Amino acid sequence: MHPKITFLGIAITIAFSLAPPAQAQNGRNPPGVNPTHYQCYTVEGPSGDIELKALRDQFGLSEKVKLGKVLFLCAPTAKNLVPPRDRITHYLCYEDEIKPADRKARIINQLTKQTGIDIAVEKARMLCVPSLKRLLG
Repeated sequence: MHPKITFLGIAITIAFSLAPPAQAQNGRNPPGVNPTHYQCYTVEGPSGDIELKALRDQFGLSEKVKLGKVLFLCAPTAKNLVPPRDRITHYLCYEDEIKPADRKARIINQLTKQTGIDIAVEKARMLCVPSLKRLLG
């Protein structure tokens, strides 16, 4: 597997698990944060051949976005024996490529210090779609 895709899997896992700043005293989530954690698994599946009219997020607008193969299935996860709030919603992540964001951001979650970590936001590599999952066999 390509090292950037592996790193993306780690980044997506952290992104889906945004939770409280590291506050040993109370351990509460900041207001508005979804406390559900997700563990992402590599998958094999069909290639996309799906084209989306546009994607817009806080980093900008991309038009005529082509989705490639499926890369990850992210499942709700109990972390430190705390059950996820949402046990139904999974995320299926498709390879995509849109224009670079070229921005900087500070991330605060329960894996960072209270001051957070500074990151460089580069180029999107995948789109994760809320999904339902049923195990087969």
